[in-house]
Amino acid sequence: MKNELRIVCLAAVCAAVVLFVSCVTEKPSIPEGLGAAEIFQRAQDAADRGDFELGITYYTLYRDKFPDDAEHDAWASYEIAFLYHKMGKNDTALTLVNQLLDQYARQGDTLPPAPRILADKLKTRLEAAAPKKQ
Repeated sequence: MKNELRIVCLAAVCAAVVLFVSCVTEKPSIPEGLGAAEIFQRAQDAADRGDFELGITYYTLYRDKFPDDAEHDAWASYEIAFLYHKMGKNDTALTLVNQLLDQYARQGDTLPPAPRILADKLKTRLEAAAPKKQ
């Protein structure tokens, strides 16, 4: 009887662990048909929860679905770079910031100024934190 109880308890614990791991590692699916505002809101909500990868996924989705919206594309580009920085992937963040600033150099006044200002500040922070090359 004791052995049977142990086996049942062990099986229950194993099932709980498997269920927990599958919930933790499963990525949420992104619903079809989301509008621009909803994609941006979901990206921000994910970032606020600390789910930076999902935030990047939503911002990238926005850029893919609405490639002609230069204003929001600039914001999405900045946010993606910033989220990589928050994830500790500063080399990637710096590359993306430089790409965004290059876009500003090409398009100038057609883009909103705020993402450029924030990108400049982030670039300064990233360069200051980068290991010095000898």
